[in-house]
Amino acid sequence: MVKIFGKGFSLVELKVVIGIISLLALVALPSYRNFILRAEFIETKMAVGAVKVSFEVCAQMLGLAKVKNCQHKSYGIPAIKKSAKGVVGVELVSDIFKAIDVKSASEGDQVKIIATAPIDSKNANQTYTLTATLMTGGRVEWDKGVCSKAELC
Repeated sequence: MVKIFGKGFSLVELKVVIGIISLLALVALPSYRNFILRAEFIETKMAVGAVKVSFEVCAQMLGLAKVKNCQHKSYGIPAIKKSAKGVVGVELVSDIFKAIDVKSASEGDQVKIIATAPIDSKNANQTYTLTATLMTGGRVEWDKGVCSKAELC
């Protein structure tokens, strides 16, 4: 006569395992969501690159006295792009471009590049702002950049 012993897991053991997996999922999902948002926002952060390099070259070529001329559609600086479906908006902004009576910029003036995430993105209307401080000799010093939502940077 052969005795058959029960093989497998008891109901209590299965409930403990399910509880542990639930806790792990509860902790991991928000982190995963933030990871996905940050990964998608990298496209927005990278969009400032062309304007950044073009503006820096223009500022070094023209110098502080004529940096006011380093605007969109001039000296290789790309045109303003508005945020749209699948398109990151990028704009170069500064008071020195608007000032009519100012003939030249001065040391310490700032220029900002603002990139806006595409409107069909999960990060729609979120921005990344990169600020440049103008220095003598056409030198440009950039900050690390600021995101409209801290968890995106």
